[in-house]
Parts: sequence; structure tokens; C-alpha cells
Amino acid sequence: MHVSVQAKELTRTMAKQNDRKDLVSTIYDDMSRKILTLELEPGAKISDNDICDYYEASRTPVKTALNRLSDEGFIVMSPYQQTVVSYINADHVLQLMYARVCIETAVIKDFLRKDSALNLEDVAHSLRRQAIVIKDTPVDMLAFHNLDVAFHEIWYKAENKMRLWNAFKSSIDYMRLKILDYRYEQDYDMIVGEHEEFYNCIKDSDEERVESVVHRHIYEHISDLIDKTRTTGFFG
Repeated sequence: MHVSVQAKELTRTMAKQNDRKDLVSTIYDDMSRKILTLELEPGAKISDNDICDYYEASRTPVKTALNRLSDEGFIVMSPYQQTVVSYINADHVLQLMYARVCIETAVIKDFLRKDSALNLEDVAHSLRRQAIVIKDTPVDMLAFHNLDVAFHEIWYKAENKMRLWNAFKSSIDYMRLKILDYRYEQDYDMIVGEHEEFYNCIKDSDEERVESVVHRHIYEHISDLIDKTRTTGFFG
């Protein structure tokens, strides 16, 4: 089969573009993960040259990845100033959790009113998986966090409220506070214990207890954590 010179050049150009897109995604994915897990801590300085060297990349894909990270709030880029990892906005998280308490309380009440054995088993199954993960030493923080997210997602998904849940769980600041919780408190038994209270409310159809359980687990827990970790310098 005869392939023209123009077609070959177009193929090479497209391949280079795909390679560049893949490299941008690689840099973005890796740096966002490091920021979310506090491997890159709030306030850490970021050098374009260091990023280029680390990923063995030219400035163009690095700049594209950094611009995306900046647009999504992972880093702060200011003209003629050092690029830094964004600080955690405690007030933003507290307001978000205030709203979440109101909404999640309502969602769980709708969820438990269905009195579904399958729904209850989904919650119990999630608890069993959490119990398995926290037996490891050290506990895999990301594995536990993913199970934590999946646990709360059960009722949002069952009640077709995933847009609300996605808005809550996508908060960069909230994710970093959760990792900070795991790192400093390491009280996984307490978290699982509070999750078991959710299960008991659902099992017993106890609507009266739901709000206090949700408020303590979501709002009070985060509020206490912020107070305990103010001295880390992670907050803006």
C-alpha cells in the first residue's frame, strides 16, 4: 500500500501530539495525586525547571499541566512570583460540610425509609471491607479513604443524588483534610465505629438519631481536626 509523504508526516505529527497529551496527563495526574495525599504539602514551592527534570519533559507539556493544576485550584501561579501548592481553605471546608450535613441527613432518611435488605447489606459489606483494611500495619490511607468515600456514596447513589455527592467529594481542600486526619489522628477504629452508627440508624429506621450521627461524624470531626492541626501551616 502506497502512503504519501504528506500522510506520513501527518501521522508523525499526530503521534507527537498524542505523546504530548499523554505526558501532560501523566504530569497532571501524578502531581494532583501528590497534592491530594499531602506528599506535596500546602505552601510547597514548585519550580518549572525541577518539574521538567523530574518528568524528563520539555517546558511546553509541563506548563500545560501546571496551568491545568492552577485552574483547578491545586496550585497558585502568580506573575513574577514563586508557584506554590495551594493552602487549605478551612472556612470553605466548614461551609461545605455544613451544607453536607443538611443534605446527607435528608438523603439517609429517604434511604432508610425504603427498608431494603439489599441496601442494608451494601452498608454492612462496606463496613466489613473497612474492618479488613484497618487491620494492616501501617494502614493504607488511600485504600481506606476510597472505602470511606464508597461508604457514604451508597445512599446518594441509591437515592439518585450523585450530583450532590460528586460536588462534596471533589473538594480538594476536603480531600486533603481527610488525609491530614489519617496522618495525624490515625484513629481508624473511631471512624469505622461512627460508620457503624450510620448502619444502626438505618437498620433500626431511627430517623431521630440520624442528624446527630451525621453532624458529629462530618461537621464536628472536621471542625475538631482543623483546630488540632492549625499549627501545621497548611491553612491559608
